Amino acid sequence: MRLSISRIAPILMGLTSAAFGVGTPPATAQPAPPGPDPLGVSQSATAPTNPVVGTPSAEASGTTPATSRPRVMNVTSCSESDLQAAIGAVATVGGTVNLRPRCTYTLTDAAPPNDDNGLPVITNNVTINGRGDTITRAATAANFRFFEIDGPNGNLTLNALTLSNGHASSGLGNGRGGAIWLRGGGSALTLNNTSLTTNTADIFGGAIDNDNGAVNVNRSTLYNNRASSGGALFVSPFGGSGTATIDRSSITGNHATGQLAGGIAAAVGTKVTLTSTRVTHNDVTVRGALGGGIAQAGTMTLKRSKVIGNSATGTNAQGGGIYNLSGTVKLTSDSPVTGNTANGTNSRGGGVFNTAGGTVALTRSPVTKNQALGTGANGGGILNASGTVTRIDSPVAGNQPNNCGSPSTVPGCS
Repeated sequence: MRLSISRIAPILMGLTSAAFGVGTPPATAQPAPPGPDPLGVSQSATAPTNPVVGTPSAEASGTTPATSRPRVMNVTSCSESDLQAAIGAVATVGGTVNLRPRCTYTLTDAAPPNDDNGLPVITNNVTINGRGDTITRAATAANFRFFEIDGPNGNLTLNALTLSNGHASSGLGNGRGGAIWLRGGGSALTLNNTSLTTNTADIFGGAIDNDNGAVNVNRSTLYNNRASSGGALFVSPFGGSGTATIDRSSITGNHATGQLAGGIAAAVGTKVTLTSTRVTHNDVTVRGALGGGIAQAGTMTLKRSKVIGNSATGTNAQGGGIYNLSGTVKLTSDSPVTGNTANGTNSRGGGVFNTAGGTVALTRSPVTKNQALGTGANGGGILNASGTVTRIDSPVAGNQPNNCGSPSTVPGCS
């Protein structure tokens, strides 16, 4: 996937729907420079070979009860080499890795020859069980993410872990997925009681970049991650149907340094569902900033979830809480949008910005105390640019400088 932020014209009232489209992958497997679309994709055609990284030492013992059963690897040390070896032993054949409790595994080098990944590429069904463990990239190490999960069979489950300080650079890592990159249809990731924190992607998905895979996040936290677009999570269909299901989790304090989405960015053709989840205090700061918390062009549903205290800052900033481009956003069952800010000359939609062709449906989900600030600012609560906004038991109140823009195109709201 490639995303070019520098070429986006900061046009008032948003971009065309093509800007969130999906591109065609190049024929070669060589990294290419970012493409022209802010949510377009360009993915290499083949995945790198995944070797078994050495043989686990006595400190990383494994058992295979029968050839038809997955391996179980027990890592009894806090050693980088033992961790890499244990994961390498199951990455292509499937199995479970049990980590020593409360270890910090500090990675100083990538897993050869995959020099953009700190750990072997996952191409089968793998579960890694931590018990308060942390896997981190050493501050002095070269840039690499932790995991690449390749379709059609790569499926990774992480339990009770923290991944910190991964960095997918635009050179080695194609700039995608600071901690984890899902690559192609059939790839899947499940996080249970896991934290992804302080990871960086030069282009997409500071914590996770999902290209046509399936992400499930349960009781987990994506905190203080950074990317050009999708500070926490970037979801793309890449010719398929990328999905993300986030339950009882927190997307908080993440940052976009380009134009799109301090928290979650989702392209055309994607489906994202948030249940009992908080999207809070994420930010995007650049001219033409779009979506402090969320920028999306697919289908997104929020149930009992909160969008609070996010910000889009810069000239023509749009959607402090949510920016919806020609997609559908449904907020139901007490999913408030409150305390978000669009800040800058001609800023629009402190809470929600909905473009032409987009649909926002609010059911028992108030939009309150949001702000559009700066000269020419409009639509403190909702700014609807010729799209469709419907409200059922969803007050829009206490927003500045007005609730639904002047003139308002939201029925029953001024």
